[in-house]
Amino acid sequence: MNSESDKAEAFVGRLLQNPALNGFSALQQEEQIIQFLHVNAAQLAPTLSSAQFFPGKNWNAVFSLLVSKLTEVIDRSLFADLEQILTERIDYTFIQLLRQQQADKDMIVRQLMTLVRKLLQKSEARRAFTGPYTALHFGLADRYVEEVFSRKSYIHFELTKVQRLRMGKEEVRNFVDVTLLLKPSVFMLGSSAQSQQDRATGMVQNQFAEKVLGSLKKELKLIPEQVLASAVHASVSFNENRFVEATSRLAAIISARSRNYQANIKVDRGADSPDKSWLNTARRNYKFYGFDIKMLDELYKIAAENVW
Repeated sequence: MNSESDKAEAFVGRLLQNPALNGFSALQQEEQIIQFLHVNAAQLAPTLSSAQFFPGKNWNAVFSLLVSKLTEVIDRSLFADLEQILTERIDYTFIQLLRQQQADKDMIVRQLMTLVRKLLQKSEARRAFTGPYTALHFGLADRYVEEVFSRKSYIHFELTKVQRLRMGKEEVRNFVDVTLLLKPSVFMLGSSAQSQQDRATGMVQNQFAEKVLGSLKKELKLIPEQVLASAVHASVSFNENRFVEATSRLAAIISARSRNYQANIKVDRGADSPDKSWLNTARRNYKFYGFDIKMLDELYKIAAENVW
């Protein structure tokens, strides 16, 4: 193991074996390790620039090498997992219902994977994908959609009567999953999203979202416009555009919640469960993040009753 690439992969591999990363998705693990490298730069630099590791390289060069190798390693598990999610977990019957014609699953999966791979080469889109991917990885939308259809309250009304989705629970769940998958597409127009996007909230202006939608329709010809619009509008503030689709509003909340989600967390006696706690905070700051307060209220009740 003499090459720098081998040494970098071995070092990254040891970092990924840290038990503290258990319960995180692949992209969350990537973010945790990058943060660890930033925070501990002063301590790591002398060791990693020594003869044992990367002699003669300054910290910036070492950091760049490690992050590049980390991305490469994470991508192996990330794309394998996404391939499984797209081929085995997501059912595309909802696309048939929207288009009123047979959907070619293999072609749809190919188009989706091609776009996602392209997006994940952009650092901003990659960071924005952490929440959606974590939600997909752990199936976090599934349990809420199940409860929404059981309750038949506000969110159900918005989905079935306002957005007029003439489909069942499973089809809506898959619709939301594809919305989550494509949410980072607001970054597909290069760096222009940076100036259009509010870095604190992750929201983009409606006019910019429509521009992205136009480009997205050319990339994903097999996906109905309703689905593409749902994905793009998941990054538009509901406070600024009251016509944002219910699937968009729901995906925006689930994506934001999932960004810091960790599986198998033990809740201390008397403490709020993780989802309940997050949703309660989100309710207080709903205007800032552009969330639908009525949706947050219902999701909060669901989380509280199920101790999520």
